[in-house]
Formats: sequence, structure tokens, C-alpha cells
Amino acid sequence: MSTTPPPPRFRYRLLAVMLLAGLLPLVLLGVVAHVALERMLSVSVAPVEAVLDEVSSDLEKRGLSRDSLDEVRLHLAQAELTRRALVRRVPMFIAVLVFVSGGVLAVAAMLLGRTLTRPVTVLTEGMWAYARGDLTVRLPVSEPPRDEFEFLLGQFNRMGQELVAQRERLKSAEQIAAWQDVARALAHELKNPLTAMKLSLARLQRADTGSPADALRVSESVALLQEEVELLMRMTQSFSTFARLPAPRFQDVPLRPLLSEICVLYAQTSPVPVELLPGPEVSLQADPDGLRRLFGNLVKNAAEASAEGSVPVRVSAEPVEGGGVRVSVADGGNGIPSVLEGAALTRGLFSTKPEGSGLGLPISQKITHEHGGSLRLEPAPGGGTLARVELPLRPPSTPVTTTS
Repeated sequence: MSTTPPPPRFRYRLLAVMLLAGLLPLVLLGVVAHVALERMLSVSVAPVEAVLDEVSSDLEKRGLSRDSLDEVRLHLAQAELTRRALVRRVPMFIAVLVFVSGGVLAVAAMLLGRTLTRPVTVLTEGMWAYARGDLTVRLPVSEPPRDEFEFLLGQFNRMGQELVAQRERLKSAEQIAAWQDVARALAHELKNPLTAMKLSLARLQRADTGSPADALRVSESVALLQEEVELLMRMTQSFSTFARLPAPRFQDVPLRPLLSEICVLYAQTSPVPVELLPGPEVSLQADPDGLRRLFGNLVKNAAEASAEGSVPVRVSAEPVEGGGVRVSVADGGNGIPSVLEGAALTRGLFSTKPEGSGLGLPISQKITHEHGGSLRLEPAPGGGTLARVELPLRPPSTPVTTTS
């Protein structure tokens, strides 16, 4: 991508507009002042001198003194010299005044233009960073924003946060898709050999043996092999199920009744009570079967991680700011060492349970991603694990499909 800075046309246009807006009135004012002063200074003292000559002649005829008239003549001569000097200097004075004022106005326009275009420059730098792939850049902005520019910068920061979240969701989607391909291949490659092994074991179990000791050894070996084959068959079925998860069918789902149903179901086999904490009723656009699988996996994991006599498994649902819902599942087990979210939930297919396939979290992550939400596992404050699922009230860019 090109890193050439954008042409400063906006700044130049802003400077030109500000200069024209300031200089035109200033020039017009100078022209008007020049014309007015020129007219005012064009008044001559010649008529007054003619009157003084007549008065002087009259005084001379009467034999009176003309000293006062001579003094008046002197003042008039000085006034005339002053007027002529002003006539010569006023245009130059006005021109200098307009020139200095224009210079001051130009400097003020440049400073003001730079101040007004600084947010645009900051926004451009942020866009360059995003274009390079650095979505961690945040532009300086005060809260609450002081003007429209700061509001725009704040919206840019929020766009960056949303891009980071979308990038993480895309990463998770790509990894889930990759695991689905692996699961599909494993299910296909393991199913046929395991079926043949199971049939062979059945024939071997029915075969006659020469002595009771041989029969016992064969029976024990066959039983052990059958257990292992059954485990592999279950894992193969899990892989096949994961690879063929159905597309979600969105409809209006009251959340609390669905969570209550899941808690009642898993409380029957859990070594500890499973409680749904009180809270407000929330309805959202979701796939009910997907939510049952998602929250069923989380509650089942929490129940199996809890030792008998430990704290109950607690499930809660509450609205979140911005129009969504957060479902939390807390257990009293050994907990996890660090936070798991995003791609980390599908980084490896593993299970610590004897009959587990390691697909519970990837399946839950896939369902959460299809609903436009996020799944996060973290160490609980009092011990154990806290699973948090945040879902929007309506998945983004997803048409609503209602079922009859």
C-alpha cells in the first residue's frame, strides 16, 4: 500500500477561504476610508483667504490694526500645509495598514487552519495504521467529546475495537472450519476399520477354546478390545457429528425457560446441585437447539468438574449494555490456569475425561460464533472455572427463520 501523504488541498482551500473572507472586507474598508479622507482633505482654505483679504481691506480703510488677521493667516497657512501633507501620506498610511492587517490575518488563518485540520491529520494517520493491519492504534479523544471532530475520532476508535472483535471471530471461524475438515476426515478413515474390528471381535468371542484358562484369557482380551473399540466408535461418532453440525434456524427464544430446562436435566446426574440464579427474563433471536447444545456442554463440563460436596454449579443470565445478554456458568472444580477465548478454545482437540472426545468446547465455540457472540473461560475468583457467553439479541447480518 502507498504511504504517500494525501495532498493538502483541504488545508489550502480552507486557508484561501479564510483569507478571502478576511481580506475582502479589509480592502473594501481601506478603499472607503481612503475616499472619505480624500474628500475631507480636499477642502481648500482659499475661500477663507479671500474673505480675510476683504476684511483686511476694510480694516485698512478704517485705519484699524490687522495684527489679528495676520495671525489668522499664519494659522490658515499652517493648516493648508498640514492638509497637503495628509493628502500625500494618507494613501500610503492606508496601504501600510491594509498590508500589515493582511499579514496578521494570514498568520492567524494559517494557525487556525492548522488547528482545524489537525484532527483530519490524526484520523489519516490512524487510517494508515489500520491499512497496515495494526488495529491496536487508538486516537486521542476526550470523553465526552468536545466537538464534532472528537466525536468522529471516538467513532473511529469504536470501529477499531469492532474490527479487532471481527478479526478474532474470523480466526475462530477459520479454525473451527479447519477442525471440521479434520473431524470429517477422521470419521471417514476410522469408521470402516473400526466396524471391521468390531465384527472380528464378535466372531472371536463366539469361537470355541480348548481349555477354560484359554477361554478366560480370550474373553478378557475380547472384553478389553471391545471397550477400546467402543470408545473409538464414540469418538468417531463425535467427529462425524461435529463435522455435520446443522445450520442454525433462528427464532424468538425465551432464554430463562431454556436455561431452567438444562439445569433440571443435568442436576439429575451431577454430583452437586445445579442452580439457575434469579434474574430478568430475556428473549433473543437464536437457534434453540444450538443454545441447548451450547449451554448443555458448559453445564455438563461444570458439573463433571465439580467434586461431590463442593459449591453448586451456578448459572446466571443478565442483560448487557448495548443490547445483548450474558450467560455465566460457574463451578467449584480445580479451575483453569489462564483465560481461554477465541482461537484458544479450538487450538487442540483434547479431553481429560475417560469418555470425552475433546469436541465440547469447539462445538460450543462454533455455535457461539454462528450467533455473533463470544465465549470466554476464566479462573473464577473463589476457585473453579467461570464460563461467560455473550450473545446479541439478534445475530448480525443473519435473516430470521421462524419455525412452525
